[in-house]
Amino acid sequence: MADRDQTVPESLPPAARIRVLLADDNHGLMAELLRILRWEFEIVATAPNGHELLEAYDRYKPDVVVTDISMPVLDGFAAAEELSRMGNPPVIFFTIHDEPAFREEAKILGAAGYVVKGCPPSMLADAIRAAYREHAAGTP
Repeated sequence: MADRDQTVPESLPPAARIRVLLADDNHGLMAELLRILRWEFEIVATAPNGHELLEAYDRYKPDVVVTDISMPVLDGFAAAEELSRMGNPPVIFFTIHDEPAFREEAKILGAAGYVVKGCPPSMLADAIRAAYREHAAGTP
């Protein structure tokens, strides 16, 4: 099942941090994302596939979901469609797919962001902050 990260940097109180769920089947990349993002965000859980993403969302109710598209069991697009019925959190697709068809599908699903893997980590952090702000303000 999904893992819970309980490491909280001393510089920012837990209540002030954006709660994020990460889903990706690349364990090495997931470890790197955790290392980088946990200093600013509260990573409530990680999931290696879309099915476990849904279970983790139901359990932890994160502020923002970051998911890969190509994952086993249930892909990121199918998981995002299901999330829209479970509470409709902001979803950011973090993927290797840079093709227009993938971006269009993400847009149709109401993605809060689309970040291509290989970009600087600051781009993903910026997308998480923007998705959280827009969702909190009621902006689609």
